[in-house]
Amino acid sequence: METIKRNFIKNPSKKDLILFTSLWLLGIILLTLSTTDLFTESFFQKKHVIIYFLMIGSTVTTGKLYFNYWKNKNLNSHSNAE
Repeated sequence: METIKRNFIKNPSKKDLILFTSLWLLGIILLTLSTTDLFTESFFQKKHVIIYFLMIGSTVTTGKLYFNYWKNKNLNSHSNAE
């Protein structure tokens, strides 16, 4: 018997979407607070370039998760209609 491995990036559930969205939002808020020293410094400084790449990367990954969720949701609704 083969076991089916579920990939949460390619086939996310609503629970996965909520979990990773909340983790993404918490991460972005904490990174923003740490780079701006609780909003006492400017956000856009050259010394924080690595943190900007982390924020962009996590945002792209979260966007891909949403895209895959909506794509799979639409595919499942079309297969149920037939």
